Amino acid sequence: GDGGGDGDGGGDGDGDGDGDGDGDGDGDEPFLWNTPNLWYSVEDKLIYVALNEDDGTVDQIVTSTILTPLIEGFNSITMLEDGSLLGARMAITEDSTEIFHIPEPPLVAAEITVEIIGVVPDNLAIEALYTDCDGRVYLMDTGANGSDPIGNRLIRFTGDYLQGDLNYEVITDLQNASVADIDDMAPGLNQQGEITDGTGFAIDSGEVYDFDYTTGTGVLLGAGGTWGIHTLGGPLFTDDAARLYLFTLNAELLEADPVDLALSDVLAVGPDVVGDKPKGWSGITGPLTDCISTID
Repeated sequence: GDGGGDGDGGGDGDGDGDGDGDGDGDGDEPFLWNTPNLWYSVEDKLIYVALNEDDGTVDQIVTSTILTPLIEGFNSITMLEDGSLLGARMAITEDSTEIFHIPEPPLVAAEITVEIIGVVPDNLAIEALYTDCDGRVYLMDTGANGSDPIGNRLIRFTGDYLQGDLNYEVITDLQNASVADIDDMAPGLNQQGEITDGTGFAIDSGEVYDFDYTTGTGVLLGAGGTWGIHTLGGPLFTDDAARLYLFTLNAELLEADPVDLALSDVLAVGPDVVGDKPKGWSGITGPLTDCISTID
């Protein structure tokens, strides 16, 4: 809630009296889990993209500064069920990945610290993070290098990763997958337009696939974006229509048709960076709309 004192008993302006500002009357769901928003991180920046709930366009981009030193590398990111963010930085040498947690992502520009959880065991290079319908967290192990499928695996944390247990199990061997090297993973949509987790949208250097995460098979839908993709479910929008977003290495955000990947105009462009790496050197994430898991 924003403490607006509007006389409904909640002070939050949504008229339901529970004080949390999300309008659903339950008082406990995180704001970010129930509004359309996207996030990414590059260098020492955390970027919040607030989306319009009526048409899915960008209302504002908010840039916060991360004071905690992070390694330089490609950034993977996923939103957890409590609205917090889990991030990963893959070292440029592709032999180490640092996992970090942002418990309360700021909605206004701020200087923040993040919690560095640790390094993924076995010198893995992680290129994507993904949260399923049961809240479990997956990682895309890029294997021998960041450009081919050799050694690629979809793995899943088995322990309390926020407390430092980064042990994992292998869910799918992707060495023979129909996608060369997945850079970001998004949930999918079924024929009713509802969010799915076992199949989703995977992006590999600007090629977007309808991809089965459990079998490693996929169909190329088209081209758009570079390394970032996320799907937001219909309940987050007033028209109840799900939306698929792509993110380019130039930090351009676009909407794509989930069926034929027809692209919108550029909705917004993220902030510039200091170094020589692209300003869109990151995957993107956002809330996962309520769904039923199809992954064992």
